[in-house]
Amino acid sequence: MDKDVNKDSLNLDPKSNNDYISKREKQLDAEFQKKIVERKKKFLEELKTENEVFDNRTLLNIYSLLTGKHIDEFSGIINSGKEAVVFKAKKGNEYFAVKIYRVSNCDFKTMWKYIQGDPRFHLRKSSTRQIIKAWVEKEYRNLMRALEHINTPEPILRRENVLLMEFIGESGTPAPRLKDVKVNYNEFYELIREDLKTLYQDAQLVHGDLSEYNILVKDDEPVYIDFSQGVITQHPLSKSLLIRDVKNICNFFKRKGVKCDYRELYKYVTGEELSIIDEEMVNIY
Repeated sequence: MDKDVNKDSLNLDPKSNNDYISKREKQLDAEFQKKIVERKKKFLEELKTENEVFDNRTLLNIYSLLTGKHIDEFSGIINSGKEAVVFKAKKGNEYFAVKIYRVSNCDFKTMWKYIQGDPRFHLRKSSTRQIIKAWVEKEYRNLMRALEHINTPEPILRRENVLLMEFIGESGTPAPRLKDVKVNYNEFYELIREDLKTLYQDAQLVHGDLSEYNILVKDDEPVYIDFSQGVITQHPLSKSLLIRDVKNICNFFKRKGVKCDYRELYKYVTGEELSIIDEEMVNIY
């Protein structure tokens, strides 16, 4: 053995080494748990200041985003509606959007109507939790499908009634909705017209709830959000929902002085004439 090595400095007893490692692991675990508790407390305070009330299971789903290191903190509300609230969140210098459905406020009958006709889902109407989980899964899949063809937020992950996605905006400031910003309306109508056609014919998807409220404006281009009601073109409600979409779009742009007709827009998107029967079906749904 090298003479420079002090035998007393070596611990050759395996039991002693294992005891040291075990003690150190417990110490590190205690430190980690303390950080988790502090982080959870901060997280709950953040939600409390936003005047939002969620059930325990939802809080656990949201909290899993923090412990999973997907985000570091919440930093305000982007939008709040009856059934869902969209938070702004951060990880480092990057911003994200977190959409959280309020389970107690959701219209499960309407959700079920949109889900049951979708061949992508085979769900038995057994619990509200299963329905809302399928609803968020549907929005996630719709965004993934639409993203291949038009501007939408990129979905990142979902946890039951929670959806994490790309933040649309600059330096933490959300992009404005079409209803809140002035654009060249004639040019913007043409962009939306083309996107609707692409969404229908290439992505085989109908937004289902399209209006000036669900279109953001970023870099002078439309970005489409809120795809939870979106359906594929094979869905029995797809025609009715598309008619409603084109009517909403044309009503908005008409108010801005753009010459447009929803029947012409429907034909441009689908390649088919709009029948009286199809229009009557809109009132049923």
